[in-house]
Amino acid sequence: MNRTWACLFLSLFASHAWSQPAAGSATSPLRVAIAGSPPFVTRTPAGEPAGFAMDLWTSIAAGNGWNCTYRLFDATDAALDAIARGECDLLVGNTSITSERERRVEFTQPYYRAGLQIMVSEWRGHLAQFFERLFEPQHVEVLSCVLLGVIIATVAIAGFERRHNPDFPKTRGAGLAESFYYVMGLVLGKSSYKGFPGVLGRLVLVGWMVASLFVVVYVQSVFTSSMTADLLQGHIHGPQDLANKIVGVVDGTESESYARERNLDYAAYANLDAAVAALVKGTIQCLIGDAPVLQYYDYTHPRVPIHEVGPVFQPVNYGFAVPMSSPLREPINLTLLHLSEVGDLELLGRKYFGESYQK
Repeated sequence: MNRTWACLFLSLFASHAWSQPAAGSATSPLRVAIAGSPPFVTRTPAGEPAGFAMDLWTSIAAGNGWNCTYRLFDATDAALDAIARGECDLLVGNTSITSERERRVEFTQPYYRAGLQIMVSEWRGHLAQFFERLFEPQHVEVLSCVLLGVIIATVAIAGFERRHNPDFPKTRGAGLAESFYYVMGLVLGKSSYKGFPGVLGRLVLVGWMVASLFVVVYVQSVFTSSMTADLLQGHIHGPQDLANKIVGVVDGTESESYARERNLDYAAYANLDAAVAALVKGTIQCLIGDAPVLQYYDYTHPRVPIHEVGPVFQPVNYGFAVPMSSPLREPINLTLLHLSEVGDLELLGRKYFGESYQK
């Protein structure tokens, strides 16, 4: 009798479990988090997620008959937190598989071999760096005040000389040109202009010469800092050269963890565009990022003066992240292996990376 009831109970339980909707079915679509960098995660003109990782996931979902809803995240760490809390069923992107992350979530089979690399700004010559720095907002403000002072001094000297110096040019244009010559000579310390007579006149000249000295020193400091930045940047050839350098990273990525763990002096930026802009401007001396992401950015921005240096270091693999003990892990792994065996994964990689894919 007891055996009969036990069999009946097991039959009812099995039929109930079998009747539950499968993950990703029409009644329970998978909640897919999206986070990463081009070319793994991009946006279509309509704002839809796209890219290498998204194309790969679309093939996996189609092969398993899964429906999905998507949620975009700005940072990978934020998406991983959502996975760990059970708010999402899967993270699609160029997510590095690390021991620290494995404590919070689980990963599928790797689908891409990667690592970190260093990007620097191309050497553009001290003169180019000098003018770029000279026209930064803080320098423009100072130089605008200097220019205003030069204009005022030019007009004042022209008016004074026209009244008191019979040899001074009579026409307005010639007089202003002569006066401007006097003023610039005073700025550079190369003028023999006697200036205004009397004690007050001499004090005015002394004040002008002191101010001119500060202007010359200021401009020299801008030029010197440009030369120093070029020299420091030119000495970066690999991770061994990062000490005492200002390093840029993208917020919430493996490169930030690398910089933090090694106590590097680093600045975190919201995205790669902002980090590259800081690199070209000279705010940072180099940029650390995922090698395929940096290489793809360099390839698709040929006019930006950047290039990668040194070897790929801190090797990592990319995979899809799922919650602990997720039933999705095994079917995803089987589909990934199948796509690799039939060559579809390599074809997809060559679509985005060409012949350099995984070389």
